[in-house]
Amino acid sequence: MRILQLKPFLSTAELSGKLMSCTNAQKRSYWQILLSVSFNPNKKAEEYAQFLGVKTGKVYRVVQQYNKEGAEFTDHVSWGGRRKETAYLTLDQEKKMMDSIRAKAVQGKILTAKDVVREIEKKLKKKVSDDYVWDLFKRHNWKKKAPRPQHPKHNQDAQDEFKKNSPKFWSPID
Repeated sequence: MRILQLKPFLSTAELSGKLMSCTNAQKRSYWQILLSVSFNPNKKAEEYAQFLGVKTGKVYRVVQQYNKEGAEFTDHVSWGGRRKETAYLTLDQEKKMMDSIRAKAVQGKILTAKDVVREIEKKLKKKVSDDYVWDLFKRHNWKKKAPRPQHPKHNQDAQDEFKKNSPKFWSPID
């Protein structure tokens, strides 16, 4: 594995000062990783991860971000969650769009998720994945509702007769 090294943006004393003054727990763990790498150079990420109780990938990410952006890297860290630069619409725009789709759905003009995909693609004027639509449903608390499936040849009378005449309990056959 790679040996981690920091670019000299901050001295060890300055890194220590950043760690001590940080009040955000997440950012504090970033400074703790950087301070550890600074104090113990030429070690592998696995060793830092084991010592600090974090995942190896996090150690790599923090060191990489610091080396790339310098001491102010924590101001615009965007790992995980909804990234604004990759979102098609803002949350307010999404809400308005979902309300208009809801109105059409209540009228019976939209029945399936594919219909919703077509509506969204019309409004965005670009293709969207199915995952985007399902994430959109989740963000706006929409649930998939469908009737319970039935076999095309089911016989309701035979089912009702079975319910009436079946035993209330089952006993093992001797």
